[in-house]
Amino acid sequence: MTSSVDLLANPYAGLLLTIGAYAVGQVLYDKTRWAFLQPVLTASVIVIVILSVFDLSYRKYYDQNAVLNYILPLTAVVLALPLYRNRSILKKHGAAIFAGIIAGTVTTMGTVAAAGIFIGTDFHTIISLIPKSATNPIAFEVSRIIGGIPPVTVALVVITGVIGGVAGPEMMKLMGIRNEIARGIAMGSISHAVGTARSLQESELQGSMSSLAMALAGMLTAILAPLIVMLL
Repeated sequence: MTSSVDLLANPYAGLLLTIGAYAVGQVLYDKTRWAFLQPVLTASVIVIVILSVFDLSYRKYYDQNAVLNYILPLTAVVLALPLYRNRSILKKHGAAIFAGIIAGTVTTMGTVAAAGIFIGTDFHTIISLIPKSATNPIAFEVSRIIGGIPPVTVALVVITGVIGGVAGPEMMKLMGIRNEIARGIAMGSISHAVGTARSLQESELQGSMSSLAMALAGMLTAILAPLIVMLL
């Protein structure tokens, strides 16, 4: 069996593993269109299995993805294009859209805090849960500022995004939510970047509304999370 030292000897090995795993996930999804084969979820499983089977260092793998970690937040600028194309929708329904984003953000933070208190969860764990629906860079910093456990928050952000990206559209379909604006707002407010990627697969309008919701929900989380912690 190849040793972990050999597998990660190349400084670009971790980056190639990430890109390769995502490419496999994308091919599987394109061929099947199964919701539970979302590329992010498939790629995550592939990377976890490889790191575990070959006993590879996560820290080394993470460090080798430094370039990708730096570039990815910048790609959010691309989401401005579908939003610009649908600016007439934003002008027409602006008040309802912003109200929906605020409601979604407050609800997801409030319910997770209430649920944690109800089942007797440790206080530091509860406040680590509060920013889970914001995009990762914002959630990490908010968790650190309010006294949470940032690694726990990051893990929950990923889980929230993957679950939302996989099951979100299907759940809304079951609940009879057909309006594309409402669907996009829900995905962006709760499932951040992964949800936005799924929304873009559904339609450009949904993707643009989701990208707007993701950005505003992140800002609202940074503002409201400390207030919620004070109330707790």
